[in-house]
Amino acid sequence: MRIHSDKNQKWDMARNVSAEDRKLRSTSNETKAHTLRSEAIKGFRSIGVDFAKSDLDEYVSSVLDGRDYRFVITF
Repeated sequence: MRIHSDKNQKWDMARNVSAEDRKLRSTSNETKAHTLRSEAIKGFRSIGVDFAKSDLDEYVSSVLDGRDYRFVITF
């Protein structure tokens, strides 16, 4: 997934995305897919990231399966 960020804010965005990903992954064992999907939408939107449906589905699947997901921050 590509995330567009202001050039001067790219490192802040990277830290925010990483923190949100860690938070969601830490609770994924206790969460059902539809709940995780809602939490991902809300959490990432709060830091300025909106998932396309296909990206969201792939992200949720990666979290539930314990696989890495690649975020690319562009400016």
